[in-house]
Amino acid sequence: MAVGFFAGCLILYVVGGPRVMGGDIPTWEAVLPVLVLCAATAFRSVHPPLAVAVGTLTVIVEMAASGGLGPVLVYTDLLYAAALYGAPWLCRLLQVGTVVVTLATTVALIVISNRSEGVTTGLIVALLLISPVWTGVLIRNHKERADAERQRAAQINRLAELDRKTVLQTERTRMARELHDLVANHLSAIAIHSSAVLSLTEAKRQEAQGAGAADDGADDAADDDPVLRALAVIRENSVQGLAEMRRMVVLLRSDRGVDDDWDRPQLNALGALVEQARPAADAAALTLHTEFPETFPEVSSVIEVTAYRIVQEALTNVLKHASAGRVRIRCEAGAEQLTISVDSPLARADGRTRQRPVEQLITGAGAGLAGMSERAALVGGIFDAGPDRTAPGRWRVRAVLPLTQNS
Repeated sequence: MAVGFFAGCLILYVVGGPRVMGGDIPTWEAVLPVLVLCAATAFRSVHPPLAVAVGTLTVIVEMAASGGLGPVLVYTDLLYAAALYGAPWLCRLLQVGTVVVTLATTVALIVISNRSEGVTTGLIVALLLISPVWTGVLIRNHKERADAERQRAAQINRLAELDRKTVLQTERTRMARELHDLVANHLSAIAIHSSAVLSLTEAKRQEAQGAGAADDGADDAADDDPVLRALAVIRENSVQGLAEMRRMVVLLRSDRGVDDDWDRPQLNALGALVEQARPAADAAALTLHTEFPETFPEVSSVIEVTAYRIVQEALTNVLKHASAGRVRIRCEAGAEQLTISVDSPLARADGRTRQRPVEQLITGAGAGLAGMSERAALVGGIFDAGPDRTAPGRWRVRAVLPLTQNS
């Protein structure tokens, strides 16, 4: 900017010639004030008081000596910069000072010369002094208001984020409390009652053995009792569900995520998951057939949990709704994706589950498919469930999960 001002003043000097204010002046006398003012322009935003002081003295001397137009134009920029970048006291001083100087000049010229000349000169002085100062003040006020609005918006965003976190933590605490007081207590009751039945059965069998009323064949019959096997599965699943419920309660009450130290479902546990469901499947005349790879690839914890939960929910739906027949659970691990599919016979035509009618199910029935779809979508996978078009009379659940998903 300083270089540009200096070049502009030289152009004015060359175009106007050496005659300024009716007199010939040396070249150095015309160039020296311009150099001083351009030097002050270089630090006008860093040291506004010093720049405007140097500019004021230079212009006063210049006007008294020759009255060149170039230095005056550069001085107007110094006034503008001082009003924009200077301290509040300097801004107020310039506002009052320029008005006083303009009025004093106008009155003096009116008294010394004629009225029209004084008024005209006063307008010119106001244009050169008051106009840049008040322009700088307007822009300064606008910038201060904009900064204040940005700070206010940032503060509102911080408060809103704090409120959001508070509401979220309150809701998580409420959910943890409800899970602990309702669901966890019911699971505990199931585990206790199933354990009690198994304990009583075991005690009676031992008593019978002690009395000599039971033989090895009776022991084998007791071991093969489907009711006892079902009770054992119920106890094992309820204990496992209670452990996972307690883990979920701890996570909901804390503000941290899941650590690697937490026990989490793994792909290698899919076989055990299917084995746990076999007693219930046998009772429902369902044959479970698995097609798993010998070794699962190492994938992120998110993919492992997602795949495990999808298979778990699909098996639950099969045990509740599927007709008697063959169920095929497949898991194929490729280089970039993991494909899971569960094929089962379609539900019975009467639309009734094995436990109770559909109308007696708890509110939210059918949320299993939505939950599996949401889990797959969260990791960037694809989920599909519905009648198998290639095999009429069968229902297929299929999920394709990317192995490149970050944990």
